[in-house]
Amino acid sequence: MYDTEMKLNHQIVQFVETQLHELLPPHSEEVLAGKNNEQNMHAVMLSILVQYLSGLKAINCLLSKGFVSQTRGIFQTLGDDYEDIIFLSLPSQDGQVTPLHQEYLKSAAGDECHGCYSPVSRCEIRNMIKQAKNINHNVFQLYPKKQALQVLRPHGGKPCSVDVAIDLHRHFAYKAILLAVLTAKVADNVEIMRACLNYRAHLEMIDPRAVEFTPAAYTHHHREIGVTPRYAAAR
Repeated sequence: MYDTEMKLNHQIVQFVETQLHELLPPHSEEVLAGKNNEQNMHAVMLSILVQYLSGLKAINCLLSKGFVSQTRGIFQTLGDDYEDIIFLSLPSQDGQVTPLHQEYLKSAAGDECHGCYSPVSRCEIRNMIKQAKNINHNVFQLYPKKQALQVLRPHGGKPCSVDVAIDLHRHFAYKAILLAVLTAKVADNVEIMRACLNYRAHLEMIDPRAVEFTPAAYTHHHREIGVTPRYAAAR
């Protein structure tokens, strides 16, 4: 039953991996201070997207063994990665690489002087995204990691539900498609952007739940899915 419920999640991750392979340069490129901002931006976004997909796979492994509560930290990391990619895509929307973006890129490049620069805070990243005028905030919702902390926390002495975690995994897998769209936009790859947007529209038709995740609904009860709910002890 687990494999059946996770089937669409696997398909989404595999689709994004395929698109990511097309976005990768012929030879592995490191983020270097000598490169221009556009090259660095693309390289950093690619590396974060690779990390994001690895996180989805790690969560799958934990869920398959019943370690539900242990996935919360990885879900939180996915939330950070999600925000970072949106943040890095902003210059491609308005054409302006801000000092905050330059600071982020210097830190990511591992420049010898990167210690001279203060790390970019999570609040600064979120504030810049909030103020962005060319991002569809209804689609690129902020704070997805907060949802993980809400729905995967035990309630009333009850352990975390595997069913809830599977739905949340699907939600983050769906977000990976949006991140691939942004990464393709920065790479100026219209073909991959079109493929991702078409796949997103396909998902909206076959599984609206993937795009309508509402964590508040899990505070008191979980939807009926026709199977006996499975639980793993919270640690």
